[in-house]
Amino acid sequence: MFFLRDLPSAEMISGVAAKLPEVYPPRVLAVLTRLRAASVLLRDIEAYLRTHGLSQTQFLALMMIVREPDRTSLSAAEIAARLDVSKPVLSKALASLTDKGLIAPASAQPSDKRQKQLSLTPDGARRFDTVLPGYFRILGAAEL
Repeated sequence: MFFLRDLPSAEMISGVAAKLPEVYPPRVLAVLTRLRAASVLLRDIEAYLRTHGLSQTQFLALMMIVREPDRTSLSAAEIAARLDVSKPVLSKALASLTDKGLIAPASAQPSDKRQKQLSLTPDGARRFDTVLPGYFRILGAAEL
């Protein structure tokens, strides 16, 4: 998250950049502006997902399973490889999704019985299908 509500003025940026010839002040201000917009967008997404009882990590874990065109399940390791979150954060999210009845273990892979596959339950698929349009509406309306 980017926590500046009010961005530094162009004059302040130019004053600092005067000592840094490699820094182009309009670019710094443009990047700060995008960071602020992205932060507001993330807060909007998180608030929306909370109304559906999901965290962003939980929703994205569901998305990782759904978006595989030829599969209906993924292992926790595969989900972790597709998301930029730590293993403890993902483990907590997956445990919560399991507790909510949104994901469940799928049949084990014959090649590796230790690697549990996770798939959406019917309730998980319904929840995801309910939440996804609003998620895309928020992204579609974003101004970055």
